[in-house]
Amino acid sequence: MGKPYPNIPDFIRLLSPIIIAGVATTGAPVHAAAFDTLAGPLPSLVKYRRTPYVVIADIQVPPDKVVTIEPGVVLLFKNFTGIHVEGRLVAEGTAEKPIVFTSELDRKHNPTSSLLANPYDWNGIYIHSDAFGTSLAHCKVLYSVYGVISDTKFIKVSPGLFAHNGKSSFVIEGVEQDVGDEPYSYVLSTKDATIDGVPIKILRDPLAMRRTVVRYAGLTAILGGCSIGVSRLIQYQQTKDRLEELSVGDTTNTLHNEGRDWEDTRRRRNQHATWSALGFAIGLLGTVGITWTFTF
Repeated sequence: MGKPYPNIPDFIRLLSPIIIAGVATTGAPVHAAAFDTLAGPLPSLVKYRRTPYVVIADIQVPPDKVVTIEPGVVLLFKNFTGIHVEGRLVAEGTAEKPIVFTSELDRKHNPTSSLLANPYDWNGIYIHSDAFGTSLAHCKVLYSVYGVISDTKFIKVSPGLFAHNGKSSFVIEGVEQDVGDEPYSYVLSTKDATIDGVPIKILRDPLAMRRTVVRYAGLTAILGGCSIGVSRLIQYQQTKDRLEELSVGDTTNTLHNEGRDWEDTRRRRNQHATWSALGFAIGLLGTVGITWTFTF
């Protein structure tokens, strides 16, 4: 893997953890104790908080993983930090609740900062060449070095606002886009994907098929399990009633029903009870499986 930010000298890159630690221990502009902090691999879901997150070291979307950032999330980046996208990042805000990637010194989002935000305050967002399908909607990328650098054009921005970035704002496969000062959209067409020989499905959620399979399996389990459960429950009730008839200790039943009839009826009643419970358990397992698919 090549350098994500090629123009940042190696000695600065190596010293960045020390610099970050120094800032954190000598009166950082962001009072990290007041915010949740992020570093390293991101969870599958970055939840909305009323206060911003502070990024204290590079954060990462791991390969083959989808990370979703909820609308309204604000990420404040310390110096020499950024985002590495190797899987798929879904950061889809709304007009009312945009997602903001900005400097820790941005007073609009961090009123406690004693300094002003400037271009070059943090590295930016780097999307690796095999990180297909990243989607940014109603996102703001502010005060970074490079804004968004994508080594693949198979991403979507609809729209994004890029402002106060230092070297560039939005670069796709080495070509800088003219984003201007207004919200900017970039959506790859189906024709472009076909011409490049890239399957269209690659632009979709890589976990979508897994969710679909689990949901259909769960639905099958619910229908099949409940069907078995109800059918066996009816038969259980019938054999239970029959067993109660055989258990009446009068002379007529004693003469006409042998002990083996009673034993056979009791055995069938217990079997029906077991199968009924198993059927409903399968249905419950299917419900749990479908519910689980909404967590990834």
